[in-house]
Amino acid sequence: MKRKFYFIAATFSLVFPSFSQKSSPSYYLDNPTMLDSASTIIIPTRYNSDFLSTNKIASWGDYYSNIIFYNFVNDSYKKLFEKDTYIAGFNSHYYSKYDMSNQKKNSTAKLFFLRVKNVDHNQSGRIDSYDPTLLYICDHLGNNLKSLTTANENVLSIEIYEKQNFALVKLQRDYDKDGDYENEDKDFYYVKLDLNTLTFGTKIEIK
Repeated sequence: MKRKFYFIAATFSLVFPSFSQKSSPSYYLDNPTMLDSASTIIIPTRYNSDFLSTNKIASWGDYYSNIIFYNFVNDSYKKLFEKDTYIAGFNSHYYSKYDMSNQKKNSTAKLFFLRVKNVDHNQSGRIDSYDPTLLYICDHLGNNLKSLTTANENVLSIEIYEKQNFALVKLQRDYDKDGDYENEDKDFYYVKLDLNTLTFGTKIEIK
């Protein structure tokens, strides 16, 4: 009986390896969201609790590790970032029927906007709450990814006015130039982003 039990256990662990593993992956697939009804669903990946418990960033924000762009027309997919990073949580373009209040979208008919922390600006040795958030864009297929801002400014929010063909981006400067973006740096301003040319306009600020 013992031999038969060992054989079954060994076979089970080969067929279902996840049951025999002691450690889980550092991230998992989150809920899919329709980005483009013609072709594309996005599936964010999140860091799991074990990973987050050992990383400082976990204690102060809701972050994705990456985003998978799934093309359901040709049944293919790709990761947005080659290496996992910290992508600020975003609201879907398609609002939940249970909560229609105060929702903000992160996309237009052609573009997808993300706020990403991937620069150790304060040289602490890891990404933390004092590092800047950069504004990234890509198209609805997850291609042409690029950053629109630099680590010299911290992107706090983006408000998209698609019918008027522009967005307002709220940014913060490192006022005391200590490398940290913190509450004490009360140097904020807005700037217009042209959705056609992706160029910034005049800074709207109190001088």
